[in-house]
Amino acid sequence: MRNEDKGMIVLAGDVFDVPIRKDIIHRVVRWQLAKRRQGTHSTKTISEVSGTGRKPWPQKGTGKARHGTLRGPQFRHGATMHGPKPRSHAIKLQKKVRRLGLKIALSARAAEGKLMVFDTLNLATHKTKQVADYVSKLENCKKILLVAGGPVNKKLALATQNLHYANVLPSIGLNVYSILQHDTLVMTVDAVNRIVERMHTPINR
Repeated sequence: MRNEDKGMIVLAGDVFDVPIRKDIIHRVVRWQLAKRRQGTHSTKTISEVSGTGRKPWPQKGTGKARHGTLRGPQFRHGATMHGPKPRSHAIKLQKKVRRLGLKIALSARAAEGKLMVFDTLNLATHKTKQVADYVSKLENCKKILLVAGGPVNKKLALATQNLHYANVLPSIGLNVYSILQHDTLVMTVDAVNRIVERMHTPINR
């Protein structure tokens, strides 16, 4: 992983040079964040809270308001009415819109000059200092995303796991939200080729 100029690489225009549309990015990010919510929130209804089913006092003659149970929502330790129950927060989004979102995110980084392509991301050692020194030499780089073609190199994963500003992904895991969270994108030639192939694959309906 060296910052050496080894010439030019021609990127596919239909993947890395598409018009920027913030509305598409917004829809894809909203879809991603909604899909990853656990949805395990739960409250207890009147049939689930602990307590007796006995009528607390007679219907008439006490001067109090009439009640049939102490498990109602108006009482302490009572039920929660219309509260959240476990559910999926996922929303539907067409595959072509998801694909277009990734193209726009890649195009935005390329247009900003924040997309770099390396031959390989292999490291000689798993030391964190090697990656930290490289990132410190980059201009205006606050967070960097390294994208490998296939499975992530073990030494690279170890070298970046203690750096809060550096993350590694395989090309199959590259997504819009991760690109937006990092201002600099570093990809291998293999990763670029795999992404282009993925974008050109016909969508199964």
